[in-house]
Amino acid sequence: MKNDVLTTAMKNSISDVLETMFFLSLDYPDDVDIHELWSREKDPIITAKLNFSGPLSGYAVFCIPKKLALSITADFLGKDKADIYDDQINGTVKEIINMIIGNAFSMYDPEAVFDLGVPELVGFHDFIKDLSDSEKSFSVVIKTLENYLAFQMNFINA
Repeated sequence: MKNDVLTTAMKNSISDVLETMFFLSLDYPDDVDIHELWSREKDPIITAKLNFSGPLSGYAVFCIPKKLALSITADFLGKDKADIYDDQINGTVKEIINMIIGNAFSMYDPEAVFDLGVPELVGFHDFIKDLSDSEKSFSVVIKTLENYLAFQMNFINA
């Protein structure tokens, strides 16, 4: 696996989707540890998981604080925050991971065919317990003006 190429593709895809579609200003800090990212966060974290298979197989996880997810959902749908339901927030979060991972794989290898599963919500604390720093995974931490987001990819056959 070309980890640097995939990391660059992930960052480019995250920027494409979140800056273009959701008008978020992004930065990629190198000094933020995903394990410590939300240790003092009181806002619930929404966590979406997407399985993938192809030349690389495994799953990706996307974590976003609920307040930020509410804000971008309201902006995306052109509604007031008070008019947004949890199902709409969850749908937006699942669509974000789907768009970013699909776009990242097409940047990583335009000739390869990857099959993406159906995005699902998973428990944030379950995800945190399973975080791994092995060479078969990598994380991307994103800083917005409001908060942090994170992606992690875990590979089965890397």
